[in-house]
Amino acid sequence: MNIRNYYSLLDLNTFKVNVSAEFYINIQSENDLLKLLQNTSHKKIFILGGGSNILLTRNIKGLVIHNQIKGIKIKTETNKHIIVEIGAGEIWDQVVKWSTERNLYGIENLSLIPGYIGAAPIQNIGAYGTEIKDVFQELKAVNLKTKKTHFFNKFDCQFGYRDSIFKNKLKDKFIITKVTIKLSKINTLNLSYKAIKKELEKVNHKRFTSKDIREVIIKIRKQKLPDPKYIGNAGSFFKNPIVNQDILNQIKNLHPEVPFFKNNDQIKIPAGWLIEKLNWKGFRDKNCGVYNKHSLVLINYGNASGIDIVNLSKKIKQDVNQKFNIKLEEEVSII
Repeated sequence: MNIRNYYSLLDLNTFKVNVSAEFYINIQSENDLLKLLQNTSHKKIFILGGGSNILLTRNIKGLVIHNQIKGIKIKTETNKHIIVEIGAGEIWDQVVKWSTERNLYGIENLSLIPGYIGAAPIQNIGAYGTEIKDVFQELKAVNLKTKKTHFFNKFDCQFGYRDSIFKNKLKDKFIITKVTIKLSKINTLNLSYKAIKKELEKVNHKRFTSKDIREVIIKIRKQKLPDPKYIGNAGSFFKNPIVNQDILNQIKNLHPEVPFFKNNDQIKIPAGWLIEKLNWKGFRDKNCGVYNKHSLVLINYGNASGIDIVNLSKKIKQDVNQKFNIKLEEEVSII
């Protein structure tokens, strides 16, 4: 294990913000992690995964542990299901690809979401009507203070909309090493989103597989979202706001065409629609801006600082709050 000093994180965050870690180490096994934690004198520890859902606004003091624990292991299998344990450092989209290539179902709607699987339950990642909690079984994590290993089931994780206990009560207290999910062998596709149905209508299949859905979603996402390899971004910057009926009615009086989604007692309005309605789509302020194909995506044109992007997000939040009486919340973690 080799700890490096003042290590650049430019290529380890998808926003491509040029900051550095005071100390940096790449961990590839649970044993190495436990050994490191037992022997380190660093009081400040920052866990880094794929760097796809963070906005770094400063250099990171203390030790940055880059979690790259790999491995995909089938734990149990029946005629209907398969339970898989996955190393936290596995690339999420590669896990989805692995699943669909084996005709398994449950996570195909989450195709092309960037990042590592270790961050998936922290964020409760979701897209096109599916969330990680839908297939989640348990995770294994190490307490950074006690150095002890713990297991968390679905109830323990307290999943919410892009939320979990690891973003609240247990924030920065654990490092996840393994995530276990349950996938189905039975064709159980989620085709609830209009965009998916629209693409499927172009194909002359009578019966679609998880691989078909993966291909469709990859096509949709590539049309809407910039590739972080070429344009710095972290995907959707804001959560879709949950509003009450009164707020929805107020907006409908001015904009009858407002899209919204009802789920039980919750009403969600697409944050992208609100932002686009206020003409932020395609806006540029020097080195950062709003993507011209999707107003929910803030982008770094090359030399923006984390603070530059934060300041832009604040202007957008203020505008939406003033015009629609809605307070947007960040989906991205700001460090």
